[in-house]
Amino acid sequence: MQVTLSERRRKIIQEFFPDPEQHATIYKDLHQHPELPCQEQWTASVIAERLETVGFQFQRGIGGYGVVGLLRNGEGQTVLLRSELDALPIKEQTGLPYASKVEQVDADGITKGVMHACAHDMHMTCLLGVAALLHDARKAWSGTLIVLFQPNEERLLGAKAMIDDGLFQKLPRPTVCLAQHCVPTKSGTILVKPGRVLGYLDSLKVRVYGCGAHGATPQLAIDPIMLAASIITRLQTIVSREMDPKQPVVIGCGTFHAGTDASIIPDYADFQLDVRTFSEDTQKLAKAAVERIIRKECDVSGSPAAPRIVTVVSNPAIDNDVAATRQFTRVLECYYGCRASEVVHEMPPDIVADDFVLLARPPGEEPIPYVYWNIGVTDPETWERANREGKLRDLPPTHSAIYAPAIEPTLRTGIEALALSALTFLQLL
Repeated sequence: MQVTLSERRRKIIQEFFPDPEQHATIYKDLHQHPELPCQEQWTASVIAERLETVGFQFQRGIGGYGVVGLLRNGEGQTVLLRSELDALPIKEQTGLPYASKVEQVDADGITKGVMHACAHDMHMTCLLGVAALLHDARKAWSGTLIVLFQPNEERLLGAKAMIDDGLFQKLPRPTVCLAQHCVPTKSGTILVKPGRVLGYLDSLKVRVYGCGAHGATPQLAIDPIMLAASIITRLQTIVSREMDPKQPVVIGCGTFHAGTDASIIPDYADFQLDVRTFSEDTQKLAKAAVERIIRKECDVSGSPAAPRIVTVVSNPAIDNDVAATRQFTRVLECYYGCRASEVVHEMPPDIVADDFVLLARPPGEEPIPYVYWNIGVTDPETWERANREGKLRDLPPTHSAIYAPAIEPTLRTGIEALALSALTFLQLL
């Protein structure tokens, strides 16, 4: 009797699935030792050592601490799988026995607690598991597998750094690029959809200028703190009064720094803004409105100098390739069979951003098809209870000090999803 492709994929995953306990240990180690963007030296070393142990060729130090593993395994397509290396400047408060206690000096010179509050530790562990699985199963498929571990994703500069460092000259051109991300929905689920799934982002650093004076003589000053506060508040009217209410727009201020003492009105104030939308036209309108309000508020306040507005990051939206996504989704549904409706769901659009998309845009070349999907991380019983009680909003979100993925079934599902994505495009023997 002829064996179907679905049966072959199932046999490969079942026969060569990596040791769950070993990879849970890897996950806890990575979680306990997070590193900030551009400081991922230890993490990159752990990844490189693991790739070498598994049997991959690898290169280190691409675009900073980027690591790329390569497994050439005969004729066929070249599949790139991506994970991230970096963590966030957040002091962990999960209370886990393997919680991070790491502190590092960030790029701004301030010492901060560091935490994997975006589950990049889970992403890395899943990708290491898939690297081991597909290496051990290499007699069952042919093609080329690239596993890419990207630095500095949180600040959306790592993919570009790797490209600028000659990434596409160091590797064969991928046929397809694939990546997954953890989200705080039910663990054991996979969320995928063709077309647009993530939004645009412009990240701005702003400095507005005042005139300093003693805090007791405000009439002699132009207070940049009041000016900046007025700007940040006024920016929300862009969303409520200038944008089409049918178009999602988020304008947020994440940092604000001014002054050195309560008795001193400072000369300037610094803050950082993120502008996020799903539409390119809306993004341009929102960003222009932000810059207009900043400049006009400075004029009205009598600011002695024009504001300094620097676009640190401008990141495009993620639009999953329709054909590749549908092909991958069919593979998922066949693999999970009668459980497919429980496991595989449509991915809701999310206004967050990810520079993974840049890895599918080699400079001066045709774009590469790509697929980006989510996996859930919340303990199934916890999620079900919150769902019944209408309290899903109360579950810890990403970038939270109490964000704590359930190791299982998240790890198994993440490894299965990544393995199935690769085996969708590699040639089965």
